[in-house]
Amino acid sequence: MDRPDPFDSDAEGSDSSDSFDDRQLTAAEVEADPLPAVEGLGISGEARPGRVLQVCGWAINGTTRCDFAWTRCSEGGNFSYIEGENKATYLVTADDVDSYLAIEVIPVGHGEQKGEPVRIFANEHRKISCDPDMQEQIETDFFNGHASFDVFLRVEWNDTWVKVKLVIEREGFSIKNNGSPCISVEEKFSPSIAITIHNRRSAGFLIHFAERSKSLCMATESSLRQLQMCMDFYCSYCLSCCAMLLCSP
Repeated sequence: MDRPDPFDSDAEGSDSSDSFDDRQLTAAEVEADPLPAVEGLGISGEARPGRVLQVCGWAINGTTRCDFAWTRCSEGGNFSYIEGENKATYLVTADDVDSYLAIEVIPVGHGEQKGEPVRIFANEHRKISCDPDMQEQIETDFFNGHASFDVFLRVEWNDTWVKVKLVIEREGFSIKNNGSPCISVEEKFSPSIAITIHNRRSAGFLIHFAERSKSLCMATESSLRQLQMCMDFYCSYCLSCCAMLLCSP
């Protein structure tokens, strides 16, 4: 004896007059829970070298945390992530000058559910610029062909800090002291020479040398901004001059 099909509304013994298709819930009828999100997302703080920016907003739709990624954007629209900068705060450096600075925010909810990523720009989507007074000082130093800073250099072999004089000139820079241990470093500018702000020390910076070595230094927060800008300015000028000489007939 054949049994009635439970999915056949015309079959004998069926308890419902509705067809199976009529009883299905369509996707439009099912309202999914909203994804984690952040409302009123913004960036506070002055977008100049040496200043700290802070991301702010309100977590909604069950957002428990956010993933952050600071990026730089070129004039051509190319984005590059800034290594190690994945927190809600960011210290603006000389590397950001003449570029657009943005942050990408991904809201995360319970069970690691992620919402839509959001990107907002600092400085009202304008390029990061140097403080006018600082820029004037750097240009004056460059005209004179000389700038010097008192900094502390970490000596790795005995884990001490030594006060040294960092002198920046048009073609390179030197690090020297008058005490013990004797320190004397002279470097010509090259594409591999750079200064980066140490992530966990707002007054600390790393000098990357041509031979891929690096030294950790400390300066006052006020002089650090000018020092990094000055180093980048001199280095860019020197490399531009070298490129012009190589291209000249």
